[in-house]
Amino acid sequence: MRIVLINPKPKIWIKSTTIPLGLAYLASCARRDSHDVSVCDLNLNPDQVIPEADLYGITATTPLVNSAYSLASRLKKSNNYIVLGGPHPTCLPDEGMAVREIDFIVRGEGEETFLSLLKEICGKKKYKRIPGLTWKDNFRIIHNPAGNFITDLDSISFPAFDLFGDISRYSHPQPLIGWRKPVVNIITSRGCPYNCHFCYKGTFGRVWRCRSPENILAEWEMLIKKFNVREIGIQDDCFNIDIRRAKEFAKLVIESKLQLPFSFPNGIRADLLDEELVILLKKAGMYRTAIGVESGNQIVLNDIDKKLDLTRLRTGMTILKKHKIQTIAFFVMGNPSDTEKTMRETIRFAIEISPTFAQFSMATPFPGTRLFESLSKQGAIQISSWDDYSQFDQKGYFNYPDGLSGETIRNWVRKAYQGFYFRPAQLLRIFSLRDFYLKIPDYISGFIHFILKGQ
Repeated sequence: MRIVLINPKPKIWIKSTTIPLGLAYLASCARRDSHDVSVCDLNLNPDQVIPEADLYGITATTPLVNSAYSLASRLKKSNNYIVLGGPHPTCLPDEGMAVREIDFIVRGEGEETFLSLLKEICGKKKYKRIPGLTWKDNFRIIHNPAGNFITDLDSISFPAFDLFGDISRYSHPQPLIGWRKPVVNIITSRGCPYNCHFCYKGTFGRVWRCRSPENILAEWEMLIKKFNVREIGIQDDCFNIDIRRAKEFAKLVIESKLQLPFSFPNGIRADLLDEELVILLKKAGMYRTAIGVESGNQIVLNDIDKKLDLTRLRTGMTILKKHKIQTIAFFVMGNPSDTEKTMRETIRFAIEISPTFAQFSMATPFPGTRLFESLSKQGAIQISSWDDYSQFDQKGYFNYPDGLSGETIRNWVRKAYQGFYFRPAQLLRIFSLRDFYLKIPDYISGFIHFILKGQ
């Protein structure tokens, strides 16, 4: 079967051109079953011509879902199949199936469901026995029971990186602050046991599952020797749940002499760090990690169920600074329990812990999150289109308490950027970074946008 997997074009000011790992994994699995697979990454090349195929598989996050629906309508013919997957259709499969041209939705973790679907399309077409599949039977939408999460992640084929052409075109997940190319992201674990109210768990679930250090190292070595990768991003939701495993992996990299610069663009838990782990990761090549802080107010953190103690976070940040690891701290402004006082405290806390970089965002109620469900029940969601999730001039996603407006929250995001970055010590710190001089145009344009737009 001829299969084309598609990553839709985004609608944002600046895009991170990273290989879409979900499609890369699906491509690898389908190719292993002797299908003819190609990939169209419209994020990287929006003008790419999409070839004819027997089946089109389209991935969709919430900001991309309307683009995915448009692609489905454009590509559908009487003799082909349209399959949708990703977080948004997993959460809202009825909405996706309401698009006439979409034949199937693969919900959740996609590899096993997708391969079973391909087998039935080529065979007896008994779709009702495929876990995790949503499909139509004479215009009736049928949701099969959810599939089980894959427990043996080592059994999954490595992503089909070769299908993405010249991977030197791909950049760092944080495009303003990364400069080595090619950069490739990998995933060493799936799932997260935490239950933050803004996070969607429908794709990988809450049960943490991991690849063995030996399996990760094999992919690591392949990327270096076959693809000449110069940097790797470990894009786990929570890499350091098992500190023993994390240390074993770092030791393997060091012993194999496969060190190269790597980072954690999605972040690690600062409250689960110890000094030995940081030392080993640095020896293996780690130079930067993100840290999810969210708020500088403990009451707000408790309210969003972050399960994070600010004292323990301070300790983790101290260890990272001691060993000269760059940090990116993520903060969220405008949580339901936020006030102007707590947002001011968040800015003060960002300055206190002094990460290398700080990112301030507006609280965003993505479908499937507890934040979205809670606000929907209150009738507080005020967006009119999924496209609003990708607009950087968004004035607010929901009605805020205590008389705060979306525009007020937006202004606090802008104040946070100004307060954090427009300090002589912080500007000097950034200008002293080795990679700054290689990224001056991006830094300047980025800072201008931060100040003018707040993100």
